[in-house]
Amino acid sequence: MASSIDSFHKLNYDDSKYFIEHYKGLVNVDIDALRSEMLVAKICLTARTKLNFDLEELKLVADFKIYPNLYTFLSLSLTIPISSSTCEKYFSAMRKIKNWLRTSMLQDRFSNASVVYIEKDISCSLKNEDLLNEFAMSNRRLQL
Repeated sequence: MASSIDSFHKLNYDDSKYFIEHYKGLVNVDIDALRSEMLVAKICLTARTKLNFDLEELKLVADFKIYPNLYTFLSLSLTIPISSSTCEKYFSAMRKIKNWLRTSMLQDRFSNASVVYIEKDISCSLKNEDLLNEFAMSNRRLQL
């Protein structure tokens, strides 16, 4: 999938077919129109930049009004790596947090521990004294 998305960013239709075929049902896009838009945009970009263009130049050319299908797939291709890496990050954290010593942990505690572990750059910036003061100021008495 990653190489297919990379080929799509280079506007190579044949090498990006896997990505296009996989997501064509998700978005309502005419595949033949997408192929034509990719060809026209590639010709336009190569005329401007002499065969080598990067993603920033592609984003400048791919206007929704001119290339609606290309714009839709481009926005989809730019969000895919973010969503899959976040998911992988959670699964690797889950394996570290819930090991054989902590198998009886309830879901609420597990979710809270996962957030603290995954967002460790934020949790490391917190000061222990501030957390203790916040806990001391809270009302911990239960009404019976």
